[in-house]
Amino acid sequence: MTAALAIGLVMLTVPALFINLYFTSLMLGRWPGFRHRLGVLFTTCGADTSSCAIVVRTPYARLFGGAPNVHVGIVWNVALLGLALSWMVSGRVAVPWPYLIVGAVSVLVGVYLVRALVVDLRQPCPL
Repeated sequence: MTAALAIGLVMLTVPALFINLYFTSLMLGRWPGFRHRLGVLFTTCGADTSSCAIVVRTPYARLFGGAPNVHVGIVWNVALLGLALSWMVSGRVAVPWPYLIVGAVSVLVGVYLVRALVVDLRQPCPL
């Protein structure tokens, strides 16, 4: 059971990490080959990435003291992968309180950003 939960967490976290890396490459204007390959992967999954470049150039892309949201997301993804690894190693599923708090805040920020995309920016970014 523990391994299944850890694998499930990894399977949910890795796509989020790829999305954050894609947005990081858009913001920095770097890694064109990597960005292209991720764009192809997302397009294959049915996502349209054409409007995403516009979204990363708005103030909504930097909510955390000027740091890009995606950088915070990458740190969070790495922390979640570490949590999954700890579950695999220890054989025990335990979620520390800081993870629960950050997870709840992430959901609230996500709702705010989706509202901003739909209502304020009117820019779809279906990733």
